[in-house]
Amino acid sequence: MFKRNVFAVSMTLAALCSAQAAFAEVNGGGATLPQPLYQTPGVLTAGFAAYIGVGSGNGKAAFLENKYDKLVPGVTNKNVHWAGSDSKLSLTELSTYASDKQPGWGKLIQVPSVATSVAIAFNKAGAGLNLSVDQLCGVFSGRYSDWSEVVGSGRTGTITVVYRNGNSGTTELFTRFLNAKCNAALEGGTFAVTQDFKSSFSGPVRGTRINPLQQAKPGGGFYADTSEGVMSTLNAADSRITYMSPDYAAATLAGLDDATKVAKIAGVSPAPANVSAAIGVIQPPALINRGQPGAWVPTFAATASTTDPSIVAYPTTGYPILGFTNLIFSQCYADAEQTTQVRNFFARHYGAFGNNDTAITDNRFVPLPGNWKTAVRDTFLTATNELSIGKSNVCNQIGRPL
Repeated sequence: MFKRNVFAVSMTLAALCSAQAAFAEVNGGGATLPQPLYQTPGVLTAGFAAYIGVGSGNGKAAFLENKYDKLVPGVTNKNVHWAGSDSKLSLTELSTYASDKQPGWGKLIQVPSVATSVAIAFNKAGAGLNLSVDQLCGVFSGRYSDWSEVVGSGRTGTITVVYRNGNSGTTELFTRFLNAKCNAALEGGTFAVTQDFKSSFSGPVRGTRINPLQQAKPGGGFYADTSEGVMSTLNAADSRITYMSPDYAAATLAGLDDATKVAKIAGVSPAPANVSAAIGVIQPPALINRGQPGAWVPTFAATASTTDPSIVAYPTTGYPILGFTNLIFSQCYADAEQTTQVRNFFARHYGAFGNNDTAITDNRFVPLPGNWKTAVRDTFLTATNELSIGKSNVCNQIGRPL
């Protein structure tokens, strides 16, 4: 009887511990650009649930509104604790959160996770493809509708542009570059900085454009509107071209230098070394600005801003189409275990010893420079800093729900 009782108690305790561990998991998702990175074993620390790739727009909305059904449709009995986004939070999103959610949940944290290129992948046999910036603009505006019009491409046939449907942070990074670099007089219109490619160009739509939701899968159904879906659509037929995160554009690091599948832009491939050279000169926010979430994410533009130090000019060396994919967390969590789990992830991802750097590089991204990692640790992990995650006198009685 004693043994049976001990066994019963042990089983009950084990069940309770298991339930508590599952109940306290840290849920998140968003951008599909970094999805393979966050799904690499060991990148997310203990207590984190699997990252769910649904696009930057849905990821931000899931976090800002705490709506788990933005990550998994139909599921409303879970909370959202973090998000990944290639799209920087807008002033409206930040101000709405500050007024509606911050009093009960605490401040939000927005920091760059890794630097990334936006690669130009294509499916058209031939020698290596090297596009000038002008040619890139012409292809995506529709000024060029046939490969024969792209001088030096060595190809003929109708060009079909494949693009993301709906809100995509990768689209925002790409249209930001097109907005800054494309000549409106040549294109017959301008590119807006937007997450929605189909409405990005102000001129007449020329050439052939398709999105993954228009493409039927072999055997029935339709491609999902994700990075994976875009690449499947690209590879489903000849003569197509798209913009894509480097981890999906090439299966290996060496593949990013394969100009028969991934175009060089102005003679430079999207390999990580060519992105690292470009971001190395960008400085983290000044101490006085580190309490502002918008200050943490550099935004590239045609010229640097004289009033906003986070707006910097596109680099003149290295791969030209680049940006950052970001992390969005709360400073405060109602559950102490979740607070510890989030702090552990920050300590790993931004650690002085680069614990995630190998996985970052293997996924064709670029780790943040050491001075950026130090700035993140000093601000969000140092116990004496008022912005520290879980700061007791700040987070007292408030925090994102368990």
